[in-house]
Amino acid sequence: MNPESGRRSATVAASREARGAVGLMDEAGRARVRRQRRAGRALGVLAFVPVLLSLALIAVLLLDTTRRVVSVQVIEPYASGQTFAFAQAPFGGDAVARLDMRAQGMAGSEVDTVLSDAEERRRYYGRHRIELMWRTQDGPLRWVVTHQRDGRVTDVDLIAGLLRWSELREGLADGQVLAVNPWLDAGFFERNASRAPVIAGLRTALVGTLWVTGLVILLAVPLGVGTALYLEEYARRGRWSRFLEVNIRNLAGVPSIIYGILGLYVFVRLMNLGPTILAAALTLSLLILPVVVIASREAIRAVPSSLREASYGLGATRWQTVSRVVLPRAVPGIVTGFILAIARAIGETAPLLLVGAAAFVPYLPDGLLSTYTVVPVQIYSWVSEAKPEFYRLASAAILTLLGFLGLLYAVANWVRRWSEAGR
Repeated sequence: MNPESGRRSATVAASREARGAVGLMDEAGRARVRRQRRAGRALGVLAFVPVLLSLALIAVLLLDTTRRVVSVQVIEPYASGQTFAFAQAPFGGDAVARLDMRAQGMAGSEVDTVLSDAEERRRYYGRHRIELMWRTQDGPLRWVVTHQRDGRVTDVDLIAGLLRWSELREGLADGQVLAVNPWLDAGFFERNASRAPVIAGLRTALVGTLWVTGLVILLAVPLGVGTALYLEEYARRGRWSRFLEVNIRNLAGVPSIIYGILGLYVFVRLMNLGPTILAAALTLSLLILPVVVIASREAIRAVPSSLREASYGLGATRWQTVSRVVLPRAVPGIVTGFILAIARAIGETAPLLLVGAAAFVPYLPDGLLSTYTVVPVQIYSWVSEAKPEFYRLASAAILTLLGFLGLLYAVANWVRRWSEAGR
């Protein structure tokens, strides 16, 4: 064998060994990739299971709460006990009240006197509830006027009541009314709190929630955004800034009951504000302030540094750069974080109970130093009552609160998508 052919054979053998080694490495790499993919799928399943369970529990909660909002009742009326067709009074109100009073045997002049006199009119509507019932023994969509002294012979959930409808209808005594009663309706938001569930509503709690939330916005937005701007754009990097950052993040994880204790001692007792709207707003502002600061800092930090450098290159001052370049770009993220913080504040109960949110407030607040109640506290009050009708009211209030919180989350999501699309 000549030397040239020997060298060629050695080269071919070396290349075959190299290809074999590469093939083994490729096979090992592919196996490693397959293992990583399997691990990723397993982790994805593990992450999806709790999310699925949470969604299922929320769906069950909503279905159960919705079921309790509408009830089938057998009412033993205190007054006439008559129902009226929707066509007789399409707009409800005084027209139905007039029909009810005439059914009780009152003359037309007496009815006019009651409805024209402010005090008599207030008394009538303070004792009666005019409701468009979905279904009665006389037919669908009929007006029923209930009195606070009406007796409740039967009160069952919607599904059970519909299944027993024929049985309940056949068992009606003379004068009794069988009706499908929706507790969540327009009148629910127009009536004040009351000791009688028939005439109780959410109006006082809604107005109190708007008072407290509006004041929290006025207090928390300037402080939170201003603190975030200072820490990100003005504060020097050192021990002081690190100290502030660590403490702000720690405060964001403090339980809300601790803020309630702080508000009780500082605002209610030390500052002598008492159990008022102002004390509640100050307490909730402290509660959400760390969250607002953290969200605002993240939004400000997400603004590219090149925009700041370009602004400085054009001769702008630091304040001009912050106010005209950085802040407008960070507004969507700030708004998103603030909406989520406000949603948390609206759903809080424990801090407000500590700072004196009253369980029963029959009148609307008229200032910052007024007594108040809010929707979560009103729900807590109704659930604590013994009468089953209060549970219906609590379910209606829960759905109202969930709907409002869902609206806030939808707005936050829309703001986030809008800001991402605009970049």
